[in-house]
Amino acid sequence: MTLQRTPITPDFFMTVALGGELDTGSIPALCELTSQILAEGGRHVIVDLSEVTRCDNASFFTLLGIRQAVHHAGGSLTLADPSPCVRLALSHSTLRDLLPLHDPQERTRD
Repeated sequence: MTLQRTPITPDFFMTVALGGELDTGSIPALCELTSQILAEGGRHVIVDLSEVTRCDNASFFTLLGIRQAVHHAGGSLTLADPSPCVRLALSHSTLRDLLPLHDPQERTRD
């Protein structure tokens, strides 16, 4: 998994772009980066999932935990632009209603 962080507004909004496999072996790096963003004062994190090539159900539980931790810190975590494999995996997950996705493709389909 690759991680790339891009500040949108300094110290407040941050985009984290994920690439590659999102699974139990790679998710600790995302947890660490999110903790670092919060420690630096960032409060609103957008996780770009467009380049994720594989994900497992356990990762969704971790993403939910990260989302709840950010919320308790007074911020928000948004999952954005899911790749086809993320959409498919989430559609089969019991967490699909707890992890809302911001999917720009859905706006263009309306």
